[in-house]
Amino acid sequence: MSVYDLKAGESAEIININITGGASARLKSLGIIAGKRVTVLAFSLFKSSVLIGCGAVRLGIRKSLAQLIEVG
Repeated sequence: MSVYDLKAGESAEIININITGGASARLKSLGIIAGKRVTVLAFSLFKSSVLIGCGAVRLGIRKSLAQLIEVG
């Protein structure tokens, strides 16, 4: 199950992040790592991007990246 599969308002613990390169470094620098709890705050129109919250961080990510963040 990925972050993209959650409904707005739901939260889950990050199990694994299957992202490499600059995007991976950016998420780590913001504290979005395995073991943290992430909440889906909202979806964009047509669900092309997702607004997530992790601790004090609020971040908008593309659908393709959201599908690579495994939660459980």
